[in-house]
Amino acid sequence: MPLHPVFVHFPIAFYFLELVLLFFWLGKKDEAWRRFAVFTFRLGFLFMIVAAVTGYIDAGAKFPPVKPVRPHFYAASAVFIFYTARAAWWQWAREGKFYRPVLLGGALVGNALVALAGFLGGKLVYSS
Repeated sequence: MPLHPVFVHFPIAFYFLELVLLFFWLGKKDEAWRRFAVFTFRLGFLFMIVAAVTGYIDAGAKFPPVKPVRPHFYAASAVFIFYTARAAWWQWAREGKFYRPVLLGGALVGNALVALAGFLGGKLVYSS
């Protein structure tokens, strides 16, 4: 039984929830929303690693993966790299002129990348 499909939904949900919470934070100016967004981001990041490892195992633990899996693999790798950069931003950035736009813009772009990787992963499942 493949494990990747079980775990992949968690980072998708947590990253989208982070985006929603950031909108609440910007609208309500309450730091509790930002802290909750950080929490959901960290959960999403943790489950993204779990999803990546299980995806690698489910794909036969080959690098590079077999040809039909490659577009999904490259998109998922872009998600991993982008969200790792966002994790660094969450950790070390301080409130300033670009702090809020970068957080919100990063969440928007990140969710678009996640959607692309999910679309390509879905094509693997439903095109066969």
